[in-house]
Amino acid sequence: MEILPKAITNAIESLSDLPGIGSRSAERLVLNLMRANSGLDQKIARSLGELKSQVHECETCFHFCESNEKQCVLCRGQNRDPHVLCVVESPLDLIALEKTHEYKGLYHVLHGVISPLNRIGPQDLRLAQLFDRLKKNPDIQEIILATSGNTESDATAMYIAQEIQPFFIGKISRLSRGIPSGGDLDYLDIGTLSRAISERRDF
Repeated sequence: MEILPKAITNAIESLSDLPGIGSRSAERLVLNLMRANSGLDQKIARSLGELKSQVHECETCFHFCESNEKQCVLCRGQNRDPHVLCVVESPLDLIALEKTHEYKGLYHVLHGVISPLNRIGPQDLRLAQLFDRLKKNPDIQEIILATSGNTESDATAMYIAQEIQPFFIGKISRLSRGIPSGGDLDYLDIGTLSRAISERRDF
């Protein structure tokens, strides 16, 4: 017998699909929203509804930017070093690296890693755009492969290195192994990330 109305159950199930939110956490969130008289539920609904219409991917690095802009704030920034390009798996990793204040170059966001088990191949990532970007920008002197420390991330970094070696004459580096094996960048503390980016090594 269902002890909650179907609408509440549906909301709980939907929130449970989000990474890091289990059914118990989703239950608490939904029931708190039901108790709130502040209009928080409507505010959240409006904000989520605006995501797709007011945000899109940067044409250069594939980070997120405003819908009326072609490039994100980082690609438009005048104080970024155009000679260094940092390749990350997701916008979360980009945000984590920016919080260290150690890196001043540009980014390229892959939006995932190569994962045969999940049927994700090179064609499903922003890899073709990365290779094209490197070919068209001879000013890039170093590419940092800032992928996480798990097997799929390492394989993706290796794939990139192999693909760009025939035409990229600059330095290829990898984040220092201050990153624990199997760790994701967005879960690491700022100190560890700072050391990883400042002590990067040749790949």
